[in-house]
Amino acid sequence: MQKLQHSESVEIEVIRLLQTALVPSVKFDSWLAYVNFDIDPTQYSSADQFKRDYAYVRFLRKWKGHKQKGINPTKAALATWWKSEELCFKTNRRLYMETVTGEYSVAPNIISDVQRKIQTILGPVNLERISELCRFGKGATFDLRRGSTHADKSLRPTITFDAIPLACRVLTGDRYLASLVGPLRNLRIVSANRMVMVPKNAKTHRPIAAEPTMNSYVQQGIGRYVRERLQAFGVDLNDQTINQCLASLAQEWGFSTLDLSSASDTLCINLVKLLLPREWYEVFEAVRAPATQYGGRRFYLSKFSSMGNACTFELESLIFFALCSVVSTHDVFVYGDDLVVAHSDEAQVREILTWAGFNVNHNKSFGLGSRFFESCGEHYFDGEEVTPCHQEDVCLRPVDYVRLHNRLVRAGIRLNLRDEFETAARHVRRRCRLQFGRRCPGVGPLVEYDEYFIKESFVWAGPFADSVRIRSVVTRSIIRKNGDRRAHLAYFARKLRNPSFLNPHKKGCVSDSVGSKLLTKEKYHWRSATM
Repeated sequence: MQKLQHSESVEIEVIRLLQTALVPSVKFDSWLAYVNFDIDPTQYSSADQFKRDYAYVRFLRKWKGHKQKGINPTKAALATWWKSEELCFKTNRRLYMETVTGEYSVAPNIISDVQRKIQTILGPVNLERISELCRFGKGATFDLRRGSTHADKSLRPTITFDAIPLACRVLTGDRYLASLVGPLRNLRIVSANRMVMVPKNAKTHRPIAAEPTMNSYVQQGIGRYVRERLQAFGVDLNDQTINQCLASLAQEWGFSTLDLSSASDTLCINLVKLLLPREWYEVFEAVRAPATQYGGRRFYLSKFSSMGNACTFELESLIFFALCSVVSTHDVFVYGDDLVVAHSDEAQVREILTWAGFNVNHNKSFGLGSRFFESCGEHYFDGEEVTPCHQEDVCLRPVDYVRLHNRLVRAGIRLNLRDEFETAARHVRRRCRLQFGRRCPGVGPLVEYDEYFIKESFVWAGPFADSVRIRSVVTRSIIRKNGDRRAHLAYFARKLRNPSFLNPHKKGCVSDSVGSKLLTKEKYHWRSATM
């Protein structure tokens, strides 16, 4: 990359050092060529060479410091979004005609088996349990930014009209939140969600939906309930290590790892309506936003729900599991759109997914004859882990340098390329010390967190040097006690009904968050805790 040498950013220097140390078999003369390059595992006969090339070409694929003409991530994301909407529209029309005429393009008994499977998993709608699981998430909503407090979200929350009856039933069982939300006239009715672009990689963004605040609250409860029901049937959405482990054994055990393109954006309305029991479809339909707003325009959706809807992940996992398990003769493992199926079942699984309107991503799906497999973020070549590390943020503060350094150290250990990555890590430490002086953190033992520069070969200076002092900055919320006696009674009633409910005030009384402050603390990491 000769055109890159004019830059002085530490990330560019690191990629140049990695190029020298890893000796990759691929070279690029510009950032555009680097970003657009897609590595092909089938062209490699050596796991070691693939591992080196993969680590090199993936390191800065998601870096936010790319400034290259010809790359417009927002435009690329919108183009993909439109294609997904067009596919959903066509699938909706096709499924409608198949349902009306009864002439399905797959065997009708397969559809009925999928319907029964979903009915068995979900059971009857349990609004009481769903109400207990409802809560506000951490993400942005239609009218609030990410990180807004629960007090902000309960003050005149936004909601779609169809979600009002379900939200009222949920609030009836939660007097504490109902007291914060207030009367029905405090709800602000909206008719759409808000599309937000979040970084995915250097070439494209990922469009997600910021849902109305009260819709999101109820969606959390529905999603968590479906997650509980799936877990009872062997689908644990709280543990992605199952799929990761199977990816490492796929070549030996005869598995295929499948990935779907824009899975949540291609989950169309009529598919959900066809497969789910009527009472459950009405619950999901009530809390979804039928339209989205972006760039001052409103678009009515052909998809059922997009990323950002708090129950989309559980809903798509449920549908994928039911579709795949009905046509498979072996076990099926599902985590969102990451699927692991037996080689012998792959053709049937691809066929049923195509009928349902989904696109199998051929570049990220691997089956019989492949030496490379990936699932849930972990990648393997001949059973050896080759998962690359990614640098996304631009280093501006000492903590950014620490994270970059530690990411390199851990990658070197994981990929058994310690010397190659240590060269780059050493340079990051040197750059940080030159730029920040005394503000630069010290070096300590290998741990999971990023409060200092970790080093695998770290040794103590003497038998009494048994601790490392670390200075860190933490955020503490400023809590104010609520003086409303009725709110206190409602809080304790909820606490009796749901002992796991927590309140930020140290005495457990009703309180409001009125801000936050930064506190500097010194921590000691003892040698006995790291041995």
